[in-house]
Amino acid sequence: MQHKITQYIESEGLEALKQLCYQHTTEYEYACVLDSCQLNTGVHGGKYELMAAYGALNTYRTTVELDNAIGQKKWLFGALGYDLKNEFEKLKSNNTPLIETPDLLFFEPQSLIVLLKNGEVRIYGKPLNDSFWAEKPLTEHEAVSENLSPSSEAEYIDNINAIHQLIRQGDVYELNYCVPHTHTFERFSPIRFQLDLVKKSPVPMASYLRAGHLHLCGASMERYLLKDGSTLTSQPIKGTIRKGSTPQEDQNLIAELEQSEKDRSENVMIVDLVRNDLNRICERGSVQVTELFGIYSYLQVHQMISTITGHLAQDITFKNILKATFPMGSMTGAPKIAAMQHIEILENFKRGWYSGSLGYITPGFNFDFNVVIRSVLCDMNSKTLNYNAGGAITIDSDPNSEWDEVKLKTKAISQVLGFT
Repeated sequence: MQHKITQYIESEGLEALKQLCYQHTTEYEYACVLDSCQLNTGVHGGKYELMAAYGALNTYRTTVELDNAIGQKKWLFGALGYDLKNEFEKLKSNNTPLIETPDLLFFEPQSLIVLLKNGEVRIYGKPLNDSFWAEKPLTEHEAVSENLSPSSEAEYIDNINAIHQLIRQGDVYELNYCVPHTHTFERFSPIRFQLDLVKKSPVPMASYLRAGHLHLCGASMERYLLKDGSTLTSQPIKGTIRKGSTPQEDQNLIAELEQSEKDRSENVMIVDLVRNDLNRICERGSVQVTELFGIYSYLQVHQMISTITGHLAQDITFKNILKATFPMGSMTGAPKIAAMQHIEILENFKRGWYSGSLGYITPGFNFDFNVVIRSVLCDMNSKTLNYNAGGAITIDSDPNSEWDEVKLKTKAISQVLGFT
């Protein structure tokens, strides 16, 4: 199989092989594809070009079960929901879920295809059958409704003003506030949508997860946490600006983002938060900011990304790591606990997998997890789609500009769904 995949890439190309990998997920109740979209952006791209996991030998739904599975040196793929925070802090989530998801869900795959950045192919577990090579017809989307979001622009702007008051009172100094978008459908192909989304918006941490009737389709460019040996790396994004229509306009927009005091302020607040989180589990003196205010360009947007690293202390479990660092500060604000308490009041939906994380853990306890943003969750039972977007609100945030940023962040999804 390994040799056959290498030959297929040589004859048909990498993108054709990726399409087969995505389409093959339709044969399994549990499957996951992690895709770097051939983006070579240094550490942002990760070690692997593609990972495709199929079938579930076992599933895990608690942090205790997951730590035990890690101790058994298994390959593991899955999702961490935002509301897992309630296990680690004295917090709660009383808002209504737009689509119900478990707070933690991982599976040990029956079969795994791994494509390394250097072109090497590795196969683990049960050999894939010949049906892998058969092209599978994908459903055409049909009768997707207009946005049924419980939030409006007016409500959004009112809440920005409320956050400004919280900042003036000293309750928080930055808060990540998000709004939901919901649609119903008659027919929908999650795989067709995922393929179209990564074509429209290729990113280094694209991901697709199937867990029964739930499908999470994503084009995230943000890393929550990478572990390579003893080194932990976190790369929060704070600072977004649109792409230009000409090379000169692009350069002007990049310079505008680089020089934006508001975006730099947002970014450095979260960098400090991440440094503090990592210091709880890393060797003393090892946590460093290796890049501050880096600008990275994608097809849809330019982003300001910083990189923080540290060396993990000995005898730290995955649950310990989550307790110290999850949810990621870029999706909460600061101080983290106060921000999460106010998010629960200001937002009118339960985040679920959104602003959580999706990724893999190796048998040697290395891992890489994205931040679930720019992603659509599909419930095939209720025939519902949900995606969300928002931003970090500081005292300098302009409500109308923040609303424009929400539209910018959902632009690629809206276009693939046919709304713009």
